[in-house]
Amino acid sequence: MLLVYCPSPNTVLLMQNKSQIEFWNGDTGRNWVAYDALMEAMLQPIGETVMDAFRFEPHARALDIGCGCGHPTLSLATRIGAGGSVLGVDISAPMLSVARELTAEKAPERAPINFLEVDAQVHPFQPESFEHVFSRFGVMFFEEPVAAFRNIHHALTASGTLAFCCWQSRTVNPFMTVPAQAALELLPAPPEMPPHAPGPFAFAESDYVHSILSRSGFSDISITPLSHDLIFGAGLPLSEIVEHLVKIGPIAQMVREAPDALQQPVRGRVANALTPFFTENGGITLAGQFWQVTANA
Repeated sequence: MLLVYCPSPNTVLLMQNKSQIEFWNGDTGRNWVAYDALMEAMLQPIGETVMDAFRFEPHARALDIGCGCGHPTLSLATRIGAGGSVLGVDISAPMLSVARELTAEKAPERAPINFLEVDAQVHPFQPESFEHVFSRFGVMFFEEPVAAFRNIHHALTASGTLAFCCWQSRTVNPFMTVPAQAALELLPAPPEMPPHAPGPFAFAESDYVHSILSRSGFSDISITPLSHDLIFGAGLPLSEIVEHLVKIGPIAQMVREAPDALQQPVRGRVANALTPFFTENGGITLAGQFWQVTANA
């Protein structure tokens, strides 16, 4: 076929992104939908803090990248007001289905919302079609981050602004390390990811993020530490919290692949490790360390 021998740049990128599209439309996307309320309760305050960086003018147009189940998109629309518009994009069909349900009811006081199941790395956005681009933990999964942010830059107006949050290193985020270290007492370690490979911690190094944005055409780049406790499972017993973590948390894949004989022992180790961070009504509370990133077009 012609596309095999003479692929266009977009064809190459789409082929590279195939693994991420499959990942977020498979078990991971469906699990995020199943645990949407728990995950949203944990992550919502961080996104709201980053959203405060914007100064929304009347009739502002905003783009939410990696919008997931649509909660940040809805918040953007509420902040902007009826005169503007918001577009949420994601590669996960299951999550977008929830997002469309969440925003199906029109509200006269908020901006109209639309959703697209597209890859922001390669989607042909109209040039200069947004004043603001936002993402809550949605930009660390690009196969080609410079190409992706060049595409995003192209979609911003000349005076447009970008703001997103991403994880700092796994090692400074006990929500990731505490359950994993407990599980690793019984389970083999998963393969090490190459540095900067697409995934939650691809943007752990601030210098790397700055380089990507600078090479993509952005200016006035600011990358500042953002600390916020991660509260998971408020009101639930510890055993139920552990059960949720083995479905959607940082140990999900390890436990899913573990032998049947180790399933309950692993859960017991994780519960013991999380006990110091658990309160009866508050769930588990673990410190979170993130980057808040802003830039101008």
